[in-house]
Amino acid sequence: MMEKIQELLVGGEGLTVEFKQSKNKLNKNVFETVCAFLNRNGGHLLLGVDNN
Repeated sequence: MMEKIQELLVGGEGLTVEFKQSKNKLNKNVFETVCAFLNRNGGHLLLGVDNN
């Protein structure tokens, strides 16, 4: 599992990978991302990860 997470981090964001810097609570754009993934072919949402 850690290897997969590392691969996702190295590969960066894309159509099926999204990073969210959520610290205390989930904001609206996290839910929008989840809905977008559900309406497509799925994806990976990594919480607590800075976009940089």
